[in-house]
This record gives sequence, C-alpha cells and structure tokens, in this order.
Amino acid sequence: MDRAAYLTSLLGQKWTRERSCWHLAVEVQAQLFGRTLPSVALPDDLTWRWMMETIDQHPERGHWRECPPPSVPGLISAPDGALVAMARARRAAHIGVWLAPERRVIHCDETFGVQIEAVPTLRAAGWNQVRFFEPVTAAPPAEPFH
Repeated sequence: MDRAAYLTSLLGQKWTRERSCWHLAVEVQAQLFGRTLPSVALPDDLTWRWMMETIDQHPERGHWRECPPPSVPGLISAPDGALVAMARARRAAHIGVWLAPERRVIHCDETFGVQIEAVPTLRAAGWNQVRFFEPVTAAPPAEPFH
C-alpha cells in the first residue's frame, strides 16, 4: 500500500478510546515516519482540561520543538510528519500530523472521526491556534512506505 492509499484507508474511521487524536498520531508517525511515540491511556472521565494538561506536561513533549515561524506569513514550512498542536484559545487540546506534500493535517475528532484538512479549514472549525512541532533529534530515515 502506498502513502495515498494508506491515508485514504484511515479517512472516516470513527473516534474511539483506541482511535483518539493521539492514537492516530502515534500510528501515522510509526507507519509513515518510522517514529515510535508513547501510548497515552485516556481516563474514563476524559475532559478538555485533562487533554490540555497532558499535552502541556507529558514527557514526550521534551522530544519535540516548535518549528520556527516561516518568513512569509501564511506559509507553512514545517517538515513532513511534524506534530500539529491545536488550541481553541491558548492551550492545545488536540493533536494531528502535518502531511507536507498534501499540505494538510490528518487528525481524529469525536464528531467526524479521521479527517485530512487544510489549516484554514481547521481554523474555521475553531482551532484558532495551530502550532507545528518537529523532533528534537532527527529520526533515522524511515524505510520507504509501501
């Protein structure tokens, strides 16, 4: 299966406790970029506050740095596979993965499941802050995706 077929196979999958935004990011990072991210167990009483605190304080955060802003406003210069932290206000509560060739973010939400959307579409949906994070140390090159 090539990259496009893989991404297409994910579209529309429903959000579940095992297919949350983080679980999708873990899978996509492993499949497309050869990166292993830690699993995060969702609590039974999942809240926006829990998500924001977990994204802010999780040790994995130390392995990623925010991508510098591009020199041209509106241009996204993040590398393929960057994690995308989305916030409605100040603190991120949602995670996706930047697909640079497609110029889109793949993410999974409770309402629509797995989607691949452009950043302006995410902002129109209320994700007012969209920030990109790249690995602190470059991962070894992933095997070509088949």
